Amino acid sequence: MSHIHVCLVSEQTIPNILSIHYFKPDKVIFCTTEKMEKQKRTDAIIKTLKLYGLDYLREDRHLRITVDQDCLDDCELKFCEAAEKYRGSEIVVNLTGGTKIMVLGAYNIFKSYAKRLIYTPIPKNEFITVYPKDDSCKKPIRYNLKLSVEAYVTAYGVKVKTPKRIEPLKSNAASNKDICKWMAINYGAIEDILFEFYKNLNRHRSDKNFRLKLEFSLRKEKEREFLKKLGMANRTIEKTLSKNEIRFLTGDWLSDYCFNEISVLPVDDCVTGIELISPKGVDNEFDVMFTKDNALYIVECKSLQPSEDEKYQDFLYKISALQQDFGLRVDGFMISTARKILNDAREIRDYILNRANHCRTKVMHPDDLGDVGKFIKSNIKGLS
Repeated sequence: MSHIHVCLVSEQTIPNILSIHYFKPDKVIFCTTEKMEKQKRTDAIIKTLKLYGLDYLREDRHLRITVDQDCLDDCELKFCEAAEKYRGSEIVVNLTGGTKIMVLGAYNIFKSYAKRLIYTPIPKNEFITVYPKDDSCKKPIRYNLKLSVEAYVTAYGVKVKTPKRIEPLKSNAASNKDICKWMAINYGAIEDILFEFYKNLNRHRSDKNFRLKLEFSLRKEKEREFLKKLGMANRTIEKTLSKNEIRFLTGDWLSDYCFNEISVLPVDDCVTGIELISPKGVDNEFDVMFTKDNALYIVECKSLQPSEDEKYQDFLYKISALQQDFGLRVDGFMISTARKILNDAREIRDYILNRANHCRTKVMHPDDLGDVGKFIKSNIKGLS
């Protein structure tokens, strides 16, 4: 017997991805609309499933039915044609997506043909059986798929610019774990020398290598210890630095630190330095992203003090862009070492918090830099 899975396509693609992955049908019927096809939501679902070894791209593996989302008669007519075509097959219908008219039409028609009608309460990672009303309706069933960051963004039509760089960037960040932790704990003692590195190296972030020669008067023992960890002499700071080393000293150390702190938490996936291209062709690089229970989170890092003409709330630009230009549902965290984000009472300034709340973002106090993992855990259910 052929197994057929019917899903209603909408902007929320993940419930359909989870159910198709769970049931692994022989064929998927995508009930879609002109608007959803223009946004390529069906294509996004198919591409995401491909990442998990499920190929529904071929015409014999999927069927698209485009309906008038506001016309019940049109929905029922086309759903009935599909139901009759696959009469005798084992049909499961996911009622989670689509418009209310599409859901009503699917329920009216498929309850006479389908083995099961299911629904996924967003954002839960489970489904309930809404028809037939038997023992299977009593208890929700958990989905067994936990989406990676790449899969999550693909589900929304966002492209990863260089997928092959994901694992090398993870590995590079992991190799810096010990020194990043040391820098976070001792940040106050090494901030001055980090600023000198930034002034001399920031314009060379794209260089393959650069010969650094810097005169700097060391005043603190931690500064000497830091240079020793970097393989530099105490009196004259001189070394040929690779591109990775340049980026590390000009800010990437903080994103590496956050990546390592989050990676040891019970998250599903965590990446750093990922470059994304939105459906509109807008590209951007993000410091840290991770997934937990099929939800996406972003961490933006800002090291050192910003320049005088730089607006502190601009730290939140990427998070806002991810939600608006990229169309992703995401919660954010802003990790900054800059004490200028604090007011005279040593509290985070109100206008920063207001902008952050608008972007669904939590801002960590600079004094808590050594406890990034604790800060993330306290703000996400299921991590503690």
